[in-house]
Amino acid sequence: MSTSERDTAEAILAAAAELFGERGYKGTTTRMIAERAGVNEVTIFRQFGTKQGLLKALGEMWSKSMAGFAADSTPHPSDVRATLEALARMEVAQALSFGAPALRLAFDARSVPEVTAVMGDGPRDNLAGLATYLATRQGAGDLRQDLDPNVMAEAFFALTSTFVMSRQVLGSRSGDYGLDLDEIVRQLLDIYMTGVGLAAERT
Repeated sequence: MSTSERDTAEAILAAAAELFGERGYKGTTTRMIAERAGVNEVTIFRQFGTKQGLLKALGEMWSKSMAGFAADSTPHPSDVRATLEALARMEVAQALSFGAPALRLAFDARSVPEVTAVMGDGPRDNLAGLATYLATRQGAGDLRQDLDPNVMAEAFFALTSTFVMSRQVLGSRSGDYGLDLDEIVRQLLDIYMTGVGLAAERT
């Protein structure tokens, strides 16, 4: 794919994400996406085949920045603190950028067969992937043994998701109380590791 084609594909994906967030999957047409992206509708069909193909490409793009899919590809997965901080930063950054369309599509997945077929298992797989990583680190002696890895995974997403939701609902920005995004994520991880880390990590 040439640079020009890649730029066009990115513009189409960005337009699709915006419209899916605004109108839902069923309420969005490829013509609307083409107009928003500033391309011909035929270009969408040439690059993605169908609207569902476009949705699949969007899901694949998002999955690269989802904790459960990315844990094993971090630079040092055996460093649990650094890995979880990187994953939290990734989750927060992605959710701030694509939270609205992802949430809307998650609801659409319950009732729109095309969305269910492409994205229906995404949230569950994301949770399961992180739980698998956490179980591995438990086995290595890096995390508390008395906690279920699925509960630890849910707690991780609860912290990152609640931060993002508060930003969207309250309309506030990360700089409102003098902290940048990296520092906020670091502090979220401090809170998380206080609960799931070993005693040495918690002190």
